[in-house]
Amino acid sequence: MIRLVSRCLFNLSILMLSSQVFSQDTELHHYQAKQLVASGHILSLDDTLTLVSHYCDGKLIDAHLYQQQDKWRYDLQLKLNAGQLIDLSIDAKTGQPSSLTPLPSECQNHETVTR
Repeated sequence: MIRLVSRCLFNLSILMLSSQVFSQDTELHHYQAKQLVASGHILSLDDTLTLVSHYCDGKLIDAHLYQQQDKWRYDLQLKLNAGQLIDLSIDAKTGQPSSLTPLPSECQNHETVTR
């Protein structure tokens, strides 16, 4: 009985660990990003920055591309013209701000600009 309980607990811990590993974001490499852009799965970083500049004007400081399941996201750090550093999460397929994180108050999303 003790052996059965310990085996069940072990299997449960392995299952929980594997679900955590698969639910984490995976950062993609440059060559992977190029393949996704070429295949039309995501926008290029340049195209994404052009869309972002319509509502949040600044200089790119850092950019990372992440995948979580079948979705891709750019995490951007911008230095605004007034000097503030802000972080943005952008849907890499649409170029729109991620619904998971609110747009910083320094940025103004104009619905008609991005359509």
